[in-house]
This record gives sequence, C-alpha cells and structure tokens, in this order.
Amino acid sequence: MPFHLPALTRRAFLHGSISGAAAVLLTRRLRSAEEAPSDPNAWALLSDTHIAADRTKIVRDINLTRQLTATVADVLAWERRPAGGLINGDLAFNTGESADYTTFADLVKPLRAAGIPLHLGMGNHDHRARFRAALQVDAGGPPLVEGRQISIVTSARANWFMLDSLDRTNVTPGVLGAAQLAWLERALDARQDKPALVVVHHNPNDGGNKSGLTETGPLLDLLRSRRHVQAHFFGHSHRWSVERDPSGLHLINLPTTAYPFDNQQPAGWVRAILEPEGMRLELRALDQRHPAHGQTHALAWRA
Repeated sequence: MPFHLPALTRRAFLHGSISGAAAVLLTRRLRSAEEAPSDPNAWALLSDTHIAADRTKIVRDINLTRQLTATVADVLAWERRPAGGLINGDLAFNTGESADYTTFADLVKPLRAAGIPLHLGMGNHDHRARFRAALQVDAGGPPLVEGRQISIVTSARANWFMLDSLDRTNVTPGVLGAAQLAWLERALDARQDKPALVVVHHNPNDGGNKSGLTETGPLLDLLRSRRHVQAHFFGHSHRWSVERDPSGLHLINLPTTAYPFDNQQPAGWVRAILEPEGMRLELRALDQRHPAHGQTHALAWRA
C-alpha cells in the first residue's frame, strides 16, 4: 500500500485550477520541463516539506508554501527531467491534517504535470489515513506490511526501498517494527542484482540523541551485512550531510525544504544521478548564497 502520485498531463493539471496570465507563465515553464531530456538515472530528493493548509503559515521566519514552491520551480528548471521525485516524510506541517495534504498535493502538481511521478514516505508529522483520504490514493492491493506504507521503486541502475518509520503522529521517535525489518531483509535478499538504496524518514540515533530511529542498530546491521546495499537516506533532523561508515555504507541526511533547526544549515533539495559504479549528489540550496549551494559528492559503491 505505497503512496505514489503519478505523472499528470498538462491539460489535466491546468483544467479548473489556474487561468489567465498565471496559466500562460506556468504553461511555458511546464513545456520547458517536458522538453528537457528525460533521464532515467536522475532523481529529485526532497524531505521534510511541512506544508500547512494555510499558505501564509510562517515558521522560524520562513513561509512554508513559498519554500516548496521555490523547490518545485528549481526541479523544473533542471536541464534533466528526472525519472521521479522522492519526498521523504513530514509532508504535513504538524499533525497531518487533511487540508495540509490538499495544499501539499496542489503545490507539487507542476512536477507531476511535467511528467515526474512522486514517491512519498511517511514521517512523524504525517497521518496515513488522512493522507490517503485527502489525496484519494488507491491502495492498489494489500500492504506489503500491515499498517505501513512501504514500497520498492525500481530503476535501471538501482532499487529504492522506501520504508515507513511513522509510529504515532506528532510523536518524535521513529519505529520500523519487527515485521517491517523482516520484510526488508527478505526484499533485499531477493534483489541482489542491483545496488540497493534504503530510504527512511528518521535519522539514526546517535549517542545521547534518542529522537531518531529506535531500531538504529538492527537496521544498520542489516544494511551493512548486505554488500549490495550502498546507501541509506534519511531526513527528520533538518540537516544536510554525506558520510561513509567503516563498512563503506553511505549515510545521507537529506535537507529540509522548509526550515532548518540550525540557521547554519541549508534548506533545499538534492539532485541525484545514478552512475554505473556509484551516485553523484548535488545540493540545491534555496538560498543560493549559502556556502553549501551546489556542493557535490561523488559516491563510489562498495564492492
């Protein structure tokens, strides 16, 4: 029972939702994005959008709607048209209200109209049932794990495994649970022909910080022991970092598109290009004056 928002036709997007000069401007932007070469190895990675129903909502002096709108525009301006977008949880502002998801869906429609499908994860500020009801998401069959929204997104050069660490809405720590860990183990073992990239909302718990993933040890042990697992992506902490642990596993903390907790951290998104033996990441800071804007990392896969 994954959450996927498929691509839309431009006509379906524009019909009944926009008119006049705004429609002309947006049509030009969408046409430009549609005409960009489609790259099956390019991906747009977002996290922690925190969209509220109220488009004027300000948090830490930042307008949340404006942040996501700017992110969408930057994705559409990419010279490559990505194969898809992954949005890694905390889609909604605080308690996952239905109207939050209605606004969120409206803000990301231009990506879908440009032919970019979206694959969505759940964070601790989300609510599965209200998301499904607001977006009229088709379950598409029984869940892979009861009560969880998980999926495998396949591509030519890697498989993305999107997990669900939402335990209780608006409760900070994340929980995968024994059933989801067991499913992941089976799914990874069944798909060893390509690099595996594992995505979960909550960051690993580190030292005395217990606000991240409760099963940090079991999850990392599972990933490290399977050499085809090459990278672990997470959000939640509203930070940007790229590290590699002693086993060779890459650990990527995706930035928030909304507001960082630390003013020195960037808000933005990440361009990802899958290569035959690795991946290239580029940070796209929304404030292009930020020193990390345009920072690139070339990740080599472990043997």
